[in-house]
Amino acid sequence: MYGIRVENVFKKVIGTTMVEQSECVVCSGPAIQKCSGCQSVHYCSREHQKKDWKLHKFQCSPARVKRDANVGRYLEATRDIKAGDVIMKESPLITGPAQVTPPVCLGCYQLLEQGSAVPCADCGWPFCSEACTKKEVHKPECHYTQNRGEKVTVSTFGVPHPNYQCITVLRCLYQRDHDEKLWCKLQALESHCEQRKGTEKWNNDKKMIADFIPKFFKLEGKFTEQEIMKCCGIIQINGHEVPLLEPEYVAVFDKVSMAEHDCSANCNKSFTSAGEIILCAGVNIHAGAHISVCYTDPLWGTEARRHHLADSKFFECACRRCSDVTEFGTMYSAVKCKKKDCKGYLLPDTFILPILHKTTSPVPESRGLDHKFWNCNSCGDAVSDAIIQQLLQDIGRELSVMPKGDVDACERFVSHCSSYLHASHHYMTDVSLAMAQMIGQEHNLGLAAVSDDRLLLKTQLCKKLADLLETLAPAETRVRGSLLFELHAAVAETGRRKSLTEGPNVMLGYVSESRKILQESAALLRHEPLELPEGQLRRQAALNLVQMDELISRLSLALPSPI
Repeated sequence: MYGIRVENVFKKVIGTTMVEQSECVVCSGPAIQKCSGCQSVHYCSREHQKKDWKLHKFQCSPARVKRDANVGRYLEATRDIKAGDVIMKESPLITGPAQVTPPVCLGCYQLLEQGSAVPCADCGWPFCSEACTKKEVHKPECHYTQNRGEKVTVSTFGVPHPNYQCITVLRCLYQRDHDEKLWCKLQALESHCEQRKGTEKWNNDKKMIADFIPKFFKLEGKFTEQEIMKCCGIIQINGHEVPLLEPEYVAVFDKVSMAEHDCSANCNKSFTSAGEIILCAGVNIHAGAHISVCYTDPLWGTEARRHHLADSKFFECACRRCSDVTEFGTMYSAVKCKKKDCKGYLLPDTFILPILHKTTSPVPESRGLDHKFWNCNSCGDAVSDAIIQQLLQDIGRELSVMPKGDVDACERFVSHCSSYLHASHHYMTDVSLAMAQMIGQEHNLGLAAVSDDRLLLKTQLCKKLADLLETLAPAETRVRGSLLFELHAAVAETGRRKSLTEGPNVMLGYVSESRKILQESAALLRHEPLELPEGQLRRQAALNLVQMDELISRLSLALPSPI
């Protein structure tokens, strides 16, 4: 399966030890040596391993696909993996525009503008250039549009266009008759057709895609409704939004799709500039451990994450984080007890309750839980869930109307809501994250123009949030790396100000600390492409490290010699 050779495994007795012996992938002779990287390919000799490396290096990964009765197919670490190691890099099986999108180039997915779009000479679909009309990825819709006998005409740009809803599904369907191997890989992915039936999304897909494709492209009888709806599900369940462009496009991958979900995952994903996906270890992973990523936003509260997963991925999460109402002691969803003189916090007995209704909206706090009370961890007081949900909805509305890019507004929100929410509550964290990044950006002179109090606030927020993320979502390296970049700037600016009053000697300690923080930031962001803001930070971090090394060298030379 998926390029892994089916081997004839037998046992050989050496002394009193039973040694597993397999076929050499080069000569099919007996072999007991394994590739140390993936532990899944065998060789009879070092020479044959070297000979096979030119081909095997593109498939070698410290993770293998396994199957379990409960979770289905999953990825298992074949050896110990260090934090930061790339587990696999994979090209997509299928790419296409997002289901709801304004007209984009179907070759490179750039947003199109009226007046500059170039129609394909064969089918009429608009592109950014004639070169993009020749790309292989465009063949499916071009083929079926020509079959239609009439070219497509797109005349409205800049707003969602209904004809684009079917493109990515059509590209999947095309493989059935043109690439059997790729079609089989797609069909092996989860689609959750039975669970999706009857949902608003299912009904919309049936109308806008399953009914549209046969009529629009004149393909009546070509594909069954079951085939079309299964492809819709494959894309919904396995599709990745690729953020290299605005708007994002969608890609479906093969082996990466086997990584299971965990709200406190051990891996993260990023993308190369070419659209390949990179699966990277966010923490140290032991051999035999399951490889996991977070399918939802790890910075949402538990209720929001669980509802989003139920709505979009059709399973009810019961991971370690969701099962712990304190979320590893962070109190990430905790509400302050309002009983007189009590300093405790309210939490439900559990968040793991059946989500029985079929829903379509991942809106976080708008749905109440089925449990009846939230209990104080100090005085034992119980408050009805209805009261808690009303409070959270009111705070959510306050957050939704808060002015964007306004540090003062953020401070007022935090000050007001600190009377109701734990300091690490996800609403407070959301606003604190924005504030940590905004302080200094509102001035042309950057951090040099902010007050001492604001500079201290930025420093404290960055440290607190980075620590919180390391506990809650240690593999979320993108946000943590960005926070540490902001922290390094705040520490360096603090050192500059201290040197003005306490002399230049104090500067060395602050710059050295700032450099250490920046080095960690650069390591966390090292796989981010330049198309993303985090990739830009990575490049800036590399430049800053060179400058800081030069500054540290100069400051060290300027220190007085010991007597």
